[in-house]
Amino acid sequence: MLLTCLIAILCAAWAIASLTHRARLQQDVWNIARWPLLGLCLVQLWVALQLVHLPRGLLAILSPQADAWHILEGAAPISLDVEATMLHFLEGLTVTGAFFLAIALVNTPGRLRLLLGALVLSGTAQAAYGALMVLTGMEYGFLVEKYAGKGAATGTFVNRNHFAGYLVMCLAAGIGLLLSQLNQRSPSSWRERIRGYLELMLSAKMRLRVYLAVMVVALVLSRSRMGNAAFFTSLGVAGCLLLLTQKRFSWRIPAFLGSLLAVDMMILGQWFGLDKVVERLEQTAPDTEARVEYFGPGLDYVGTFAATGSGGGSFYGIFPYFQPENVKGFLDHAHNDYIEFTAELGFPAALLLLAIFLASAWQAWRALACRHSRLYQGAAFAVLMTSCWVLMHSAVDFNLQIPANSVTFAVMLALAWVARALPVNGSQNRELRQSANQIR
Repeated sequence: MLLTCLIAILCAAWAIASLTHRARLQQDVWNIARWPLLGLCLVQLWVALQLVHLPRGLLAILSPQADAWHILEGAAPISLDVEATMLHFLEGLTVTGAFFLAIALVNTPGRLRLLLGALVLSGTAQAAYGALMVLTGMEYGFLVEKYAGKGAATGTFVNRNHFAGYLVMCLAAGIGLLLSQLNQRSPSSWRERIRGYLELMLSAKMRLRVYLAVMVVALVLSRSRMGNAAFFTSLGVAGCLLLLTQKRFSWRIPAFLGSLLAVDMMILGQWFGLDKVVERLEQTAPDTEARVEYFGPGLDYVGTFAATGSGGGSFYGIFPYFQPENVKGFLDHAHNDYIEFTAELGFPAALLLLAIFLASAWQAWRALACRHSRLYQGAAFAVLMTSCWVLMHSAVDFNLQIPANSVTFAVMLALAWVARALPVNGSQNRELRQSANQIR
């Protein structure tokens, strides 16, 4: 509720500033980014419709399953848990508001750089706090003693996997920001090369590199299997995509990415227990993972409410009806974002969310391939790395059900549209205008 109020206040402040002509939308960005924003609004409209009490005849037509599940006579909603759906609706509005604020306020290269830097500082603060709690043995979460995840870094999160997911998004922002600062000119002499190394040691780039190292240390200390696997995999995939877009091959980019993997994985990782993460991965098997047992019942749940869903946020109350007796435990969320979104919202809304995600990833790819600004390419790299991470991690966890992570993810997706269409230093770009016309 606090997050929802803060986002609402920011949106209201922007609206007031817009009415007084102190704020305006960047037209090139708005021309293409309004379509995913409209898609998000349609999803929230559907969640709101799930709350509306409908005549039973109409409800039986729209959602026969919901009509059968309601035991009381009289008008009834599609949602089988109205209170949970109301909370889900508020969270959806928060995510949509964050997406809008990103495309509305990040309207200059300086603001884009500032936002990426803010994500880096936020991730570094979380990482430093989480690592400190583990290394000192104090084991405090958000101002209270930890009751879950002891022995692993969780920061202010309860679940180490969600902590790892947040760090991966912040790491992606930091790596993209560092890529935008790579020197493209080769030194002409050994003196210039030495001078460049000395300047690097004293520059902001080195501070940024230290921040990334701190986040990697905390990521390793989280002992999150998929968090670590998805980070290194997404870094490799995004790095390969970046190399494919380069018209002339340069060793600077693979050397930079290789240094990240070598220093962070082999040196820092070995110091802070990467072998324990590897050991957990080696011991992972489908027949020993409890969450795998939930996938089958989850698919049955999806099939039952395929058209309209059971109501946003209703998973925890409805899933026990599909849970076999031999599958023990109680789930607040499915350990699979794809299953949970589809079960609660239905296939049409889930497909719309997927379309928004794929369109954002495509815009990031186009920005990486077509934009000549290193800053925009760095932001696009961050979006592609985040997209690869969420494709992997969402298959076994529920990061996108956590407000902090879902809002951050929405902001990262918005950066794809910003990086694609934001003019360089306010100049107009004919190719971008043609692209916007094609989308319309």
